[in-house]
Amino acid sequence: MKTTKSKIIETSINLFNEKGCLNTSTRHIADKLGISIGNLYYYFKNKEEILIEIFIDYMNIIFKEMKNLNYEKDEIFLLKNFLLDNLETDYNYRFLHLEMNLLLISFPKFRKIMEDELKNEIKLIKQLLNHQIKYGYIKDIEEHEKNFLVSNSWIISTNNLSYWNLLSNDLRKNVRRGSLNIYFFIKPYLTSKSLNDKSIKDIEEILLKDFCE
Repeated sequence: MKTTKSKIIETSINLFNEKGCLNTSTRHIADKLGISIGNLYYYFKNKEEILIEIFIDYMNIIFKEMKNLNYEKDEIFLLKNFLLDNLETDYNYRFLHLEMNLLLISFPKFRKIMEDELKNEIKLIKQLLNHQIKYGYIKDIEEHEKNFLVSNSWIISTNNLSYWNLLSNDLRKNVRRGSLNIYFFIKPYLTSKSLNDKSIKDIEEILLKDFCE
């Protein structure tokens, strides 16, 4: 049975996706749920607190595969799982991608959380890169290129949906296009050991299925 807090989060995500986070007030959320504004404020002091909770939940889902990798052993990163499992996640939290720059400007506490999270992301992705290079899944590259690989990955991941939404109104297809952006960016860095692994070699086919126009 869902708690009131979880219902607030779920309803907020739906409204943020539908109307935009900036266009949605706590009153809108309370009215949609059929609760008083005071009841909502018992769980969250304001909309920014709701946004932060949603963002933290989103990041925990997105980086699950990276955090679950055994960094002490020769283990390939499950890129296919990462991309395919997150298709639905990115669609369900699409307002974060579409409004990110405006959210950073409008909500200072959210911006601080985002800054701290980005620093953690950089450490985690670099740890992943070094692990996959060590075991021959990614080509060895210079440190400065690793830094730009990390930054470019973040830029592509957070901004691809805005690009595709200018060209198409099919949101689900646009999320798949975004995953292809990530894959084709990473692909040149993958070694033959990686590309021939069963957990990776059919990603392209799966993502392109029912996609090409």
